[in-house]
Amino acid sequence: MTAASPEQTTRAISSYRGALRAWSRHPSPRLIGLFVLLAAALRSSLGPWQWWDLGMVLAGVALWPFLEWFLHKYVLHIRPRPLFGRTVDPEFARRHRAHHREPWRPELILLPPYVHLTLGPALFAAAWWLMPDRALALSALVGYGLAALNYEWTHFMVHTRIQPGNRYYQSLFRAHRMHHFRNENYWYGFTLTSVDRWLGTGPDPDATPRSPHCRDLGVDT
Repeated sequence: MTAASPEQTTRAISSYRGALRAWSRHPSPRLIGLFVLLAAALRSSLGPWQWWDLGMVLAGVALWPFLEWFLHKYVLHIRPRPLFGRTVDPEFARRHRAHHREPWRPELILLPPYVHLTLGPALFAAAWWLMPDRALALSALVGYGLAALNYEWTHFMVHTRIQPGNRYYQSLFRAHRMHHFRNENYWYGFTLTSVDRWLGTGPDPDATPRSPHCRDLGVDT
């Protein structure tokens, strides 16, 4: 039997080179890269870069781990709810449950294109028309986009057979796999495990009970 291809499962990937090759074939990294280039180009069109721009880039990077934690915990994990006689179950929540059921399917690991095609223009519009300083707002978007690209790469790697050699990736791999295979109510961060410790969702794994709902997130369908 031949090994499954990366298009079918990320379990077949065991090297950084293979992960990068498979990751780069998907639209999400390309769209985020385009977002970063456009933000940098627009910022450059407004004049020379200043030290304040570097600060805003770093601010955009620093914001991302808290944003990903919040969205993961309070948005992606929401359950179907009744509303006016109907059940509200957003597509992004259904997609995330599918990711928990099949954590090795690459198309469920990376963000779908519609997220970038809707959120990206909205962020540019806000930076251009709503922020008091367009240049600094665009610099922050550069940092935000770089952090988003790092998120997509890190999340993809965690769902492969790569054995990371540095402590940063080792901690990320362990925490995210605990979220998937031990208890879905903890370890919501993707790129900075400290955020879970700071916000109370990074307990000692050995003292954390196993959950029967890691795969279905407590939803039958």
